[in-house]
Amino acid sequence: MKNNRLSIIAGPCSIDENNIEEIYEIADLTIKNRNGNKQKAIYGVRIVGLKSRTELDDSNEKYMGMDFEFYMRRIRLKNVQTSINENVNDLPPSVKIAQKFISDTGLLVATEIVMPDIQIPFYSSIPDGKMLFWNPAVNQLGWTVSQTAKHCIQKKWFVGLKNGKWFNQKIEADTVSSAENTWLGLSTYATGTENIVFIQRGFDIEHEKQFRNYPIHKASARVKQLSQKPMFFDPSHTFGQKLRDKIVDLTIEAMMLQTGDGEYLYDGLLIETGNSKSDTNQHITIAELKELAERLDKFRDINSPNNQLIR
Repeated sequence: MKNNRLSIIAGPCSIDENNIEEIYEIADLTIKNRNGNKQKAIYGVRIVGLKSRTELDDSNEKYMGMDFEFYMRRIRLKNVQTSINENVNDLPPSVKIAQKFISDTGLLVATEIVMPDIQIPFYSSIPDGKMLFWNPAVNQLGWTVSQTAKHCIQKKWFVGLKNGKWFNQKIEADTVSSAENTWLGLSTYATGTENIVFIQRGFDIEHEKQFRNYPIHKASARVKQLSQKPMFFDPSHTFGQKLRDKIVDLTIEAMMLQTGDGEYLYDGLLIETGNSKSDTNQHITIAELKELAERLDKFRDINSPNNQLIR
């Protein structure tokens, strides 16, 4: 087996004032590895302050995230960059939480980014190598990936590339689908950085409605092979609410999958855990996360935050 390591990134769909304590509980989870040594089970934590939802909801009924008003106020005033340049203490709420969390724990923070050139400069004080920014699945534009990568190069931060939601083709053995081509194509825009991670989050397929989004593992395998980049798996957006009680077991099955050359298909997990004002019905509990890590450790090496996220 070429690479047995598995990095786990967990946390709420979106951060808010009620689940900050939970991300510290997640960070504190430990396991006893197969060498009999106690180690951290979690490599990084999700701290997402601005959500990309299908519909913009100013009433906040669908919860756009705790940073929503911060950005909307600055967009209306057209002074986002002025705020960044002239008042370094005027930060989005989730960025302040991320700064403190990293200072307290040393763990990586992962977050969704919808406006790279506006959002990412607010993270400038975050240490090298401690951020992973991913694109929303509804945004498959290469130019925004290019903006994200530009900010990540010097800081050695990571660029996460989620596949698009839409798929209406059959996966062929010798033909790369348009969905795979689009997913692969995003990485060509991330010029200047090697720190690229692909993230399988499932596809919207009409006849697979028991899934929130159907995971096409063959697509993951081909994209991983062609890109020679790590592949992560997002169980929350694949299994979703209808399969909520099976998420742990189904995730174990996915982490057992191997590629044709005998390597494990997935190098990491990005899984929603705890409680959130958005999509909390597809979260696993912190106790389930610990169970998941312990079961995974029986056949995978859980990556310690002391190591590199990818290699």
